[in-house]
Amino acid sequence: MSHFIVFAGKGGTGKSTLAALTVRYLREKNLMPVLAVDADPNFCLPELLEISSFETLAEIRDTALQRKPDGMSLDEWLELEINRIVEESEGFDLLVMGRPEGSGCYCAVNNVLKRILQDISEKYKYIVVDNEAGMEHISRGILNKINFLFIIGTPAKSSIQAALRINELIKELNIVPKKKIFIINQIMNRIEEQEEFHKEFKKIVYLNFDENIKELSEKGKSIFSLQDDSSIIKNFYSLLEEEID
Repeated sequence: MSHFIVFAGKGGTGKSTLAALTVRYLREKNLMPVLAVDADPNFCLPELLEISSFETLAEIRDTALQRKPDGMSLDEWLELEINRIVEESEGFDLLVMGRPEGSGCYCAVNNVLKRILQDISEKYKYIVVDNEAGMEHISRGILNKINFLFIIGTPAKSSIQAALRINELIKELNIVPKKKIFIINQIMNRIEEQEEFHKEFKKIVYLNFDENIKELSEKGKSIFSLQDDSSIIKNFYSLLEEEID
């Protein structure tokens, strides 16, 4: 049985870093096979996971009808192409979704993609998804199954509001995750809890700012270069150990 672990939040909240840390955690705990899916057009997971060469699902989708060989069905062609662009790494695979749809009609292609992605996901124990704030791929049904949803925000008011809007969107889409956790990340000072948070989330987790993450980002290093004694690893791993089966 596959488990979808989805991260959503406004850009700059650290959601990609936490998604990458989850992949590292699953690999270290030997909870494999793992598929990492970067569903944010501003993809960060490849760099964080030390993968430099990749193609995106968007590139396949945009040219599927034009490039499909004669005598091959769209299903067969897309399945071959998607399996080709899944990047294999040590302990996990990576699929980069790429930019949202353009102005053309993608209905036929999307219907095939839904089925193929579902088939692919069944090969993995855990699928870790770094999603965009607009939940584009979920709203279109490309990724519509969530076991664990982590909505990420920072203490900034705009970030908190974005997190709450994402939560509303999830409800509008009638998606009910098995577990839903609100993470307020990058805390530097004590913040006051708001009653609104507790109305929407059964669990709220606070993660302090870690200078090591800032250095990692500035130097373009992968998540695997982060030392085991980093506060973000100790605190976030503790949450994953508690929540993930």
